[in-house]
Amino acid sequence: MNRKISLGLALALIFLAIAGSVAATAAVTMRVYNSIIRDLPSRTSLYSTVSEIDDIVRNNYFGEINDSLLNADLSEGYASGIGDRYSYYMTAAEYAVYLDEMQGQMVGVGANVFYDPTDAGLYVSAVSENSPAALAGLQKGDRIVSINEEAVTAYNYTELMENLTGDRLSSVTVTFSRDGASQTVNLVKGYTAQTVFTSLNGTVGYVQITAFYATTASQLEAAVETLSENGATGLIFDLRGCSAGTTEYAANTLDVLVPVASEGSGALATAYSKDGSVRRTFTAAASSVSMSMMVLVNGETAGPAELFACDLRDYGMARLIGETTAGNGCLQEVFALSDGGAIILTTAEIHPYISESYNQVGIVPDEEVVLSSEKAVRLPLLEQADDDQYQRAYSLLTGETEEDTAA
Repeated sequence: MNRKISLGLALALIFLAIAGSVAATAAVTMRVYNSIIRDLPSRTSLYSTVSEIDDIVRNNYFGEINDSLLNADLSEGYASGIGDRYSYYMTAAEYAVYLDEMQGQMVGVGANVFYDPTDAGLYVSAVSENSPAALAGLQKGDRIVSINEEAVTAYNYTELMENLTGDRLSSVTVTFSRDGASQTVNLVKGYTAQTVFTSLNGTVGYVQITAFYATTASQLEAAVETLSENGATGLIFDLRGCSAGTTEYAANTLDVLVPVASEGSGALATAYSKDGSVRRTFTAAASSVSMSMMVLVNGETAGPAELFACDLRDYGMARLIGETTAGNGCLQEVFALSDGGAIILTTAEIHPYISESYNQVGIVPDEEVVLSSEKAVRLPLLEQADDDQYQRAYSLLTGETEEDTAA
């Protein structure tokens, strides 16, 4: 049965609908407006305070003001003021070095050095292939006696170490000793970084990754192929102390080892913004490596290295040996600035292949093996026979210790 309504009632209903729509729109507008207004007072106060300080300084300061230095320090202060240890500002010069570094083009001489407080000695802990240090003959274990003709001591080693990095094509003089004999070499800085170091112990390949740069994936691929050709049936990845690089390059390096992600979100990693939306995903191709694997981790394993370790375990391809990791499970992105500098900013939380986020809690290893304080402080120079974490991983892969094999 059709029901008719009067013209007056119809008009009243139309007016009510319009009024409801206007009210809803006004409510949304007010919420947006109020969120802007809430932010404006704090911003206004911030800018006003900085402007007030600037006026006082410029009108009363006795010395000269370096505006470039002042602007850089203000930018650095803002980045550090948000309270995130992984976010920071870079000057134009620092940003240029950062871009080169992420591509594997390094300043410096190509020698990782380590200060041993037990004998107040500065030692070479690793040498990059084809680097100035390698070409000059430096080797792991060499003791650096002096840098630029200044003897290394417990009081100046930090300052002297800085001379081993720095501008490309500049030079540094290094005196080192080995087996009681000393040698002095002049090194010109600048080289392509080696971030993958390997050795073969019986059928176990040892792979140390020191950073995740654009060149790391290709270096790992070549290393695994060589180890396999030479009889390796298992791999021990050493990520202890590794934190440099990016999530993207860690995912690229993982892609060398793992098959296509088929569980969880279907990605090696997913980065979620604070509103819960997906900011980035990192995927894998079809190729994979079929070897038994172990991963060594410690409290200085952070960022991209944590993703690498966690995903290998999530795939069921590796067990983790060592100590709980640092817990940097966030995505850092680079934003270039108009002054030529840049800010690295934490923008999202990383969720690995299957596991829950390890951000701020770290990754607990499958087997906890803690090095003694004496061994931990000398880790970069520790022989594998004395490395409890390595020995445990080796025995899990082979059923015996390395000493048993040597015997």
